[in-house]
Amino acid sequence: MIISASEKFYRNMCAILATIIAGICLYPLLYTIFVSFTSSEEWVSKGGIMWFFPVKPTLVAYQKILGSTTVIIRAVGISVFRTTFGTFLGLAINSIAAFVLSRKDLPGKKPLMLIILFTILFSGGLIPTYLTVQNLGLKNSIWALIVPGLFNGWNILIFKQFFENVPKDLEDSARIDGVSEVGLFFRIILPSSKAVFAAIGLFTMVGHWNSWFDASIYLDASHQNLWPLQLYTKINLQNTSGLNQGGLDFLINNNTSVNDITMQMALTIVTILPMLIIYPIFQKYFTKGVYLGAVKG
Repeated sequence: MIISASEKFYRNMCAILATIIAGICLYPLLYTIFVSFTSSEEWVSKGGIMWFFPVKPTLVAYQKILGSTTVIIRAVGISVFRTTFGTFLGLAINSIAAFVLSRKDLPGKKPLMLIILFTILFSGGLIPTYLTVQNLGLKNSIWALIVPGLFNGWNILIFKQFFENVPKDLEDSARIDGVSEVGLFFRIILPSSKAVFAAIGLFTMVGHWNSWFDASIYLDASHQNLWPLQLYTKINLQNTSGLNQGGLDFLINNNTSVNDITMQMALTIVTILPMLIIYPIFQKYFTKGVYLGAVKG
């Protein structure tokens, strides 16, 4: 196919525009990375404008955050525990509920679907939810960060739509072989639904990892040992002296120092790094997992 000069010009302009927009979106992250490796001297000499990676990078900020305090390590552990168990339990509960709702002969299916739709449009409210968590004895426990968000109506609808489009011939063949409904779910449905599990699992994982508001509500100051990384980051981002009980000593043996801005940016990178690594790996499942069930015949 021959491409005209005007078509080439149009494509080139689109590529240039897309590159500029991508650069604008990417630069804040690059700036954060640049500053996190910048010494105080270079920061001052450049007037706080870091267009490129520092000439003399330093790891002092990361050494201070990861090596001189156990608070960050404990916060990371809490976030990992919350993200792992919250994602696993959420996928299990929502997929099982969706499988049940995907059965055509389920009694009361329509009212149940209306109830689930209602939970998507309207929440219980902050105060009623808080009182429920408190009355269940979950306040000031790690489970207060996991249990309230396990049931997700939107995820159930996506799972249900996907399960309903799994070829019926597979299900009929399994039933002829004597497979029960439980066996049907684990042996037929799950192997056929890896894409949607990966997509919803990733969205759930990111949600748990980035969440801090629920921890600020359900965990008081006397339970700081249960604070996830995001809450700790939010509270300490403007108070880097809180990283060590005795305050931060920014000077190291070779007299290189880092300032508060560098510490803040390094703490930000430590916070978002796991998702930056995991997100691209599962990116290919997003569209496939969420929309495949809606377009299959």
